[in-house]
Amino acid sequence: MASIKIRNISKTYGSGPGAHTALADVSMDIPDGGFVALLGPSGSGKTTILRAIAGLETLDGGTIEVGGVTVSGAGVHLPPEHRRVAVVFQNHALWPQMTVAENVMFPLLVNQKRNADIERRVAEALVNVDLDALGERYPDQLSGGQKQRVALARAMVGNPQVILFDEPLASLDVELRREMQRLIARARSPHTAIVYVTHNQEEALALADRVAVLSGGRIHQLDTPLALSQEPATRMVASFVGGRNILKARIVASESDGRVQVEACGYAFTARCGEMPAPGAAVWVTVQPGGFTAATDGTAGAGLPLAVDYVFFQGDGYLVEGQVPGDDGPVMLTVRLPLDGQPAVGELCRLQIADAWVLPGVVAG
Repeated sequence: MASIKIRNISKTYGSGPGAHTALADVSMDIPDGGFVALLGPSGSGKTTILRAIAGLETLDGGTIEVGGVTVSGAGVHLPPEHRRVAVVFQNHALWPQMTVAENVMFPLLVNQKRNADIERRVAEALVNVDLDALGERYPDQLSGGQKQRVALARAMVGNPQVILFDEPLASLDVELRREMQRLIARARSPHTAIVYVTHNQEEALALADRVAVLSGGRIHQLDTPLALSQEPATRMVASFVGGRNILKARIVASESDGRVQVEACGYAFTARCGEMPAPGAAVWVTVQPGGFTAATDGTAGAGLPLAVDYVFFQGDGYLVEGQVPGDDGPVMLTVRLPLDGQPAVGELCRLQIADAWVLPGVVAG
């Protein structure tokens, strides 16, 4: 059994006015074979959670169970070497004097001597990361991507209950990141739980079953990638995941299919919602950059008037930044438009909203 149960953990560094709360009453469950990504800005607490699971941090409160065994809690702190937990770091942490095979073999030699079974397991691990031809090389003879694959093989070879990834792809280029993502996906096992720390939302959404979005030492939302993208729970999640635009709006009328009519910046449109707000309620509405369309000739007068400030070519379209007039001053928007919809800087571009989401339980001030 490789499940992880985290209950009400807290951690504060320092004391007095300069104290920093890294974790505040954080709880989550990760089932056997589960893959959870911890996503958030720097200082959000994601690395502290990873270090606590690994046994590299003590807790001020709460408990952590791995495989049904309490490894951190009141009066309990199982040392890292006694936890069946492997860690893949961003900096690889390879022994320079050891070959690739010897680096992968190292965790297996802690409690036993080198033997045929160990040799077999190392060979299998190297095949799994496509390094079976490089076992006799040394780390300084490898590329950055190859070094990261060695670190992954070393983490897998001991059949750990948990594999922890601490921003392992941050220093790799785009193509190497894609290659490593495929290998990490291949490394999944029904008997191993994975916790993956990153500030890269694309990695988190692509790899994980569920993503915990953190800020200020708290989990703002723990959900599937689809739910986070389509139905964010807070303004922080909406802006951090997908860079959604946030508009102050008012409910005009409710519809029967989980949608409401809203008005924002003088423009009326339909939005999805989880909780059905009462007509007249002030709410926050979020719109993904791709949730806009350019107004057609027949509707040009009815769209949001976006004053274009910047236009960035994105390969399959344009990312447009600009502002629309709001009740409390200009509102900045980021909009994705197709290749045939390029506006010019300084132009007034009329937009319609094709897809929007009302944030639950949040009333705009």
